[in-house]
Amino acid sequence: VEAPVSGSMILAGVLLKLGGYGLMRLLYIMPNMIYMFSYMWIALSMLGGFLVSLLCLIQVDLKSLIAYSSVVHMGLVISGMMTLNIWGYYGSYYLMIGHGLCSSALFCLVNILYERTGSRSMLINKGMINFMPSMSLMWFLLCSSN
Repeated sequence: VEAPVSGSMILAGVLLKLGGYGLMRLLYIMPNMIYMFSYMWIALSMLGGFLVSLLCLIQVDLKSLIAYSSVVHMGLVISGMMTLNIWGYYGSYYLMIGHGLCSSALFCLVNILYERTGSRSMLINKGMINFMPSMSLMWFLLCSSN
């Protein structure tokens, strides 16, 4: 959370997706090993995603919220891949692409908001639709597509 915005954008947009790509490659290299432990991975990733999403509910720092949502998305990606069918595989692939684009843009919007107001807190920055309507539209579009 205390990393520079460019580092957060690269981490959420590229590096986390590299792990997902590595898992996709691993599915082809060791299918029998993955098949034996797929239910365990699904349970762990869904439990982890659920617990981190509960943590997202109490966040007031926007940058932390986006970072935690990236963790939840990676839990969904792992669950989708470990279903070991084509729908889960392609769903995970599309989720990684969509989240990589949206999360980087959300980190950029947090930085713009921080430069203008001096705070990343949702409690301080509420009501920004009156002052920055076009930025509020971008927030809505990116959050709804994330």
